[in-house]
Amino acid sequence: MRLYKKLLTISLFATVLTVGCKKLDTIIENPNSVDPSLANVDLLLNGVQQNFVSVFNNLSDFGQEVTRQQAMTGGPLYNNAYTPPSFDGTWTTAYTGVIKNANAVIPLALQQKKYLQAGIAQVFKAYVLGSMVDFFGDVPDKDAALGQDNLNPKADAGAEVYKTVFTLLDSAIANFNKPTAPGVAGPPNDLFYQGSKAKWGTAAKTLKLKFLLQTRLIDNTVTAKAQSLITENDFIKADANDFQFKYGTTNISPDSRHPHYSNNYRPASVASANDFIGSYFMWAVGVEKSGSGAVTSLDPRRRYYFYRQRTNNADANSSTCPCVVQARPGHYTPEQPFCLVGAGYWGRDHGDNSGVPPDGTLRTTWGVYPAGGDYDASQGTSVNNTRGGRGAGINPIFMSAFTYFVEAEAALKLNITSAGTPKSLLEKGVRASIAKVLGFPATVNVVVATPPSAAAIETYVTTVLDRYDAATTDAARLDVIIKEYYIATWGNGIEPYNNYRRTGSPNNMQLTVTTANSGLFIRSFFYPTVYIERNINAPKQKNPGVMANKVFWDNNADNFIK
Repeated sequence: MRLYKKLLTISLFATVLTVGCKKLDTIIENPNSVDPSLANVDLLLNGVQQNFVSVFNNLSDFGQEVTRQQAMTGGPLYNNAYTPPSFDGTWTTAYTGVIKNANAVIPLALQQKKYLQAGIAQVFKAYVLGSMVDFFGDVPDKDAALGQDNLNPKADAGAEVYKTVFTLLDSAIANFNKPTAPGVAGPPNDLFYQGSKAKWGTAAKTLKLKFLLQTRLIDNTVTAKAQSLITENDFIKADANDFQFKYGTTNISPDSRHPHYSNNYRPASVASANDFIGSYFMWAVGVEKSGSGAVTSLDPRRRYYFYRQRTNNADANSSTCPCVVQARPGHYTPEQPFCLVGAGYWGRDHGDNSGVPPDGTLRTTWGVYPAGGDYDASQGTSVNNTRGGRGAGINPIFMSAFTYFVEAEAALKLNITSAGTPKSLLEKGVRASIAKVLGFPATVNVVVATPPSAAAIETYVTTVLDRYDAATTDAARLDVIIKEYYIATWGNGIEPYNNYRRTGSPNNMQLTVTTANSGLFIRSFFYPTVYIERNINAPKQKNPGVMANKVFWDNNADNFIK
């Protein structure tokens, strides 16, 4: 009350003397405003981390849908599969939740000599900015940091934004290398690497290699830059260094479980799954390499990736699975899956927009990896919210297996072989992925009574390497590498979406089920409504009739992929 009376007296006195507002501002600071220099860096960083996870999940789902890992149920044409409002939440969270908060954290952390916190914020901002380019093309960068000084930021060219990405990652690496200042503590709630500067530095260098390789089609300086990084060899190549976010098992507000667990492992009173897994992806994992057209156990990860609520298709009929009474599309090649994969692997074809049948207790859902679901031991029982790892899954943002596949592409296409030959790096990637997946259940208290044998793992690895040896062109060899990368990314749709546009692999993707001509593949998504309609400097919306709209690093032909 005393403070209020004092302020009132000053205000009245100023009015009587006709003191200008600007002069008054030099006399007293507003007691209700927060001094930015006093903000808590660690609390701000918590917000950056949490919003980063949200952006990753949203972009990942979009990427998985167009690359057939999850089913794209819109369309069936690419230009009407999504609408601009679909991306509003992702855009808002990226710019206000990650980039804006990171912009606040970085200078404050540097001022307070909290170099680790500054570097972490720079990594998150770099990843999100780069991913926004990868999904939308030209996006705000420089003007986006001005806040109230510019409420209508213009879009910067994607290539220019990528320069910011590399600058941020280089600055982060430099900050991680700085000695800890006396009396300065690391972040108390580092949700990724528990305050390890070394692991954060390794992650930053790995992401730098990832973004470099994405530009290899249009930048002739990439080879030298990538060679330098690969020679240094400070990358994510061990399980302990995997760039991943771990979820919990709490199912009340706040729900700490993996979103694909909470969306599919619902209470016993509901006991049905929501997501549709792509038929093509289950076929690629469970059938393609068998050579017989039947589901086999060849890929050791199959029962870890997918949980079947039924182990056969006896319940498939015109009501629960309408496609079983429909003719196989004439535009499908003989090997491409249609409708049901078999043995209870119940998903949905690419672009099937026919509505939702009553199959929630029948469709295949996420397994123990990475969503913290259940291991498929042929139980054939419906899901509920007490099954498996109870949601204690992970977001596989960048894993050791991914690094080997990136290096394999660099070895094949850029002739950078200091880390190994393309074939040897392919093998390391496959083995790293299998080891990660098979070791995961123990980390979430799921018991696998009969895991795949060492002989089964060797059979799969040998099958992959034989396919590589049988390839007669670099394009075919790259397809083997990227196909294994594709399979290893389950839970991350960002990498397969980028890889598909850059390489055209996997080259036997399932076509949209309802039409042979679904239009040009989505090379970047619509700009969100919140950007186009609320920003006078926003570019024109992309033409829905010409959805190619390639990002700057994609110089492939418009009809390169389908």
